[in-house]
Amino acid sequence: MTATYQSVDVPFEYRHTCWFCGEPYFESFAFLPSPNYDHQKLPVLLPSCQECYGICKGVKASDLELLRDKVKEQLHRKYQKHLQIGVNWTKEELEQSEFEGKALEGFRESAWKMFEIAKARVNYQGWPLTVDGLPVAALSTSFHVQFDGITYTSLSHAVEQLAKSYNIPQEYLEEVVEVVGRDRLPYAIRFAKTTYGYSLAERTASIDSLKALLAEEAALALPETSKAKGVDVNLGDIVELILHRTMIPPHATQWVLKQGIKSLNQLAEQEDAFFEHFGADSELTAFTYFTAMQIYLEHRELDPEWAEQQDPNRQWFDKL
Repeated sequence: MTATYQSVDVPFEYRHTCWFCGEPYFESFAFLPSPNYDHQKLPVLLPSCQECYGICKGVKASDLELLRDKVKEQLHRKYQKHLQIGVNWTKEELEQSEFEGKALEGFRESAWKMFEIAKARVNYQGWPLTVDGLPVAALSTSFHVQFDGITYTSLSHAVEQLAKSYNIPQEYLEEVVEVVGRDRLPYAIRFAKTTYGYSLAERTASIDSLKALLAEEAALALPETSKAKGVDVNLGDIVELILHRTMIPPHATQWVLKQGIKSLNQLAEQEDAFFEHFGADSELTAFTYFTAMQIYLEHRELDPEWAEQQDPNRQWFDKL
């Protein structure tokens, strides 16, 4: 008799288990890709619980990996409130809470269990799929993201769910994540929780300050190369300018150029020498000059276009 489906191999320890979420088995879902790019001829039977079986019937996917991720995303959305318990509480806090009333006492007793069940289902990794010992598909989790012990199918999925959990505007969290990168999601959440504000102007200002902060971190993290050869520029050839309401004195600029300094990090390394040189006349002068140089060099680092095209002293810095 001609086969009409492919039944996946089920290891002994996974008998009667849903491949998607680990819950008890209900029915096997016959998966045939849609659209069927690889021209798969026979459906693959996937052991499913009742809930995942129902989800599978309502989605279309071009491969098993996409089907798995769509099921996980639906579970995330359905049990988002259960997963949020772990955001707002710890197990100990729930146990020690002094809820009164039948409903609240019931929440205290069952909430953490509901969280653990939901977390286990969305984090569950099914066994490798084979038919008669031969792999069915190479399923990857390379795009999955973990945050606070919970797995999300992608960065965009994580941002969508976490924005709801932490009551952060999703568009703002997306902007923050784009600035800091996917590897710093916890940092992005902490920043967004405390800075999102309520107006577009407030959020724009927060994003600008974040970019400046990261640029400063990047500059300080750069390994210093051997000390650059300085240039000795006549005082009259150095242009005095004003940045952020601060006068940039030619005397300080001349000293910085002579030392081969062109970054904040290099200036910090030469701080003692700077104060020793200018502090001979006045400690206040040395402090004022040093602050001015910090502002000047920071502006050059944060706005490279200005440094390359508008800085009146760019010709001297180009020689460093």
